[in-house]
Amino acid sequence: MCRFRSGPMFMQPVMSKFDYAWTLDTDGYFPAEIKTDPFERMWHESRVYGYSHISRDQASAVQHFWEFCRLYIESRGLDAKGTAMMRRITDALVLRDTYWHEWNRVLFMNDIEITQLAWFRGQQYQDFFRFLDSVGGFWLYRWGDHAVRTIAIAMFLDPGL
Repeated sequence: MCRFRSGPMFMQPVMSKFDYAWTLDTDGYFPAEIKTDPFERMWHESRVYGYSHISRDQASAVQHFWEFCRLYIESRGLDAKGTAMMRRITDALVLRDTYWHEWNRVLFMNDIEITQLAWFRGQQYQDFFRFLDSVGGFWLYRWGDHAVRTIAIAMFLDPGL
């Protein structure tokens, strides 16, 4: 499921008819009434991603994930600190058990999320997904789709999108 939701989900023919997808886990819930249409808001504000909350994943749940992300960043000539979000999630001052240029395992939780499908179908995101898929981490280490989305968004999106 995590591998599917990390990449192939966006490429399904049925998804080509839509601009956005709203995903809800079976245990997801809304703590209050939603008074505005989230799709309309995301459309008008040109948003790419909406999420329910931010959390920190256990080290065992993202085993070797950051090492392969760093390999991707370096192999593509990307700046590991190129966006404010990348600097934030690799900030050693956030947590004492991480080091500079190491991911502090802070991520967007996608129990409830809205994705702009065109962006996740795009070349940048799909290239990142295919790279991660090629090393087998979804099968060997149980990498989650929330980690993939977090790093991709941090690498490729401007602040506020």
